[in-house]
Amino acid sequence: MKSFIIAIVFLVIGGVVGGFVALSVGTGLGAGVGVATGLQAGACSTLEAAKARGLVTDEQFDEVLGAAMAQIADLGELPPDAALAGTAAECAKVIAGLQQAGESQ
Repeated sequence: MKSFIIAIVFLVIGGVVGGFVALSVGTGLGAGVGVATGLQAGACSTLEAAKARGLVTDEQFDEVLGAAMAQIADLGELPPDAALAGTAAECAKVIAGLQQAGESQ
C-alpha cells in the first residue's frame, strides 16, 4: 500500500511538473509537451512501484506501459517529435530527466 501511495504522489508531482514546464515554455504546443511529460512520469512511477511490489513482471510492465502511452497519445495533439516512453529503460530516462530538472531549479 505504501508503494501505491508513493506512486500516486509521483503521479501528482508529475502532473504539477508537467504543468510548470507547460507554463514556462508557453501555450499551445509547449503545453501539450508539458502535460505529456507529466503523464508519462506518473505512468512510469506507478508502474515502477507496481514492479517493485511484485505486482507486474518485466513483460507486463512494457505491455501496460505501451497501453498507457497509447492512451496518452490519444488525449490530444502532441508534437510530432514528442517521443513517449515505451519500455522500462525509457521510463527510467523520463524519471531521471525530471529529477535533474527539479534539482536545477
